[in-house]
Amino acid sequence: MPFGVMPLPTFITNIRIKSKISFTFDIGDFIGNVEINDIKMLAYTDVVFWEKSTGKRFSYRHIMRPRRRLIPHELRAFICTSHHRARYIKISWDRDKNRISLLFSMKGDDARPDSSAAFISHFSEEGIGDVLHVVPFPSMRRCQASYHMALPIHGALSLTTPAQEMKTMEDSDGLGFVDLRRTYLLLRSRGEFVTGLGVVKGKKVVFRIETSSNDAVNADKYNANALFVDGDMTPLPPIRITHPRGLMGRWNIQDTDGMVDLVFTPISNYAKTLSVFIFRTQYNIIYGTFEGALLTKEGEKITFKQLSGIAKHNLLRL
Repeated sequence: MPFGVMPLPTFITNIRIKSKISFTFDIGDFIGNVEINDIKMLAYTDVVFWEKSTGKRFSYRHIMRPRRRLIPHELRAFICTSHHRARYIKISWDRDKNRISLLFSMKGDDARPDSSAAFISHFSEEGIGDVLHVVPFPSMRRCQASYHMALPIHGALSLTTPAQEMKTMEDSDGLGFVDLRRTYLLLRSRGEFVTGLGVVKGKKVVFRIETSSNDAVNADKYNANALFVDGDMTPLPPIRITHPRGLMGRWNIQDTDGMVDLVFTPISNYAKTLSVFIFRTQYNIIYGTFEGALLTKEGEKITFKQLSGIAKHNLLRL
């Protein structure tokens, strides 16, 4: 009974569960994030990506009607889709068929081009790694379950302007990060998440660091921070994230154990507010670069400059 001593029907308690799947990618000259959210009262999608050479941002959003189950439960095989003709997204994987894929097709307007992408990977590839986290909330009556996967990806992305001018990225290799999670929401929640992706001295490096109002009391034992180096996962300690000069100022990301010492420098911010009935969320998705060092579980020090990444800042109120 996650909501008190009185037993309540599950159809009531399940209203407080938020589900989402997020796919972060860095491939060719583009870095971005595709996200599908299910908050029971409604569902919405966000596609945002940047051209790294120019810093130009492309963003698309779609509000969907609620569905009985939008984000699947299964980790062996699933398909998650948004079928709107102007905002088509499909994230799927099947371990038996050895395939992971992200497809999207976004209809543009006078200010944005049409965009489409297809990225694929395979479970048998070198450099793929995953981990399942279950983090109890401070009240110890709620929890969050998340599944993280770092993976090499292959594919292409194309843009078509209203004048029918096309820009196509040739088939390229890159890196991706999948975040699939279910969370019992507090009435007011905040969180910050940073994801870095890149090749450092020939090694595929992906890391995910997060901190929120839902962090466990014993964060040394329960947290979802992880570093993947060529698919090999290193658990990271709890992290403190600060940005004393605001979200577009420098972010300091450090721990007390000497495993994490990073600086995130923002380049471009995608800020949105969504208010529906009693639900309100404000979030920022920020493209930038990381500089600093991370320590693996074997004691190897991974240092880098200008590693691409994305930071998120969320504030949610019910």
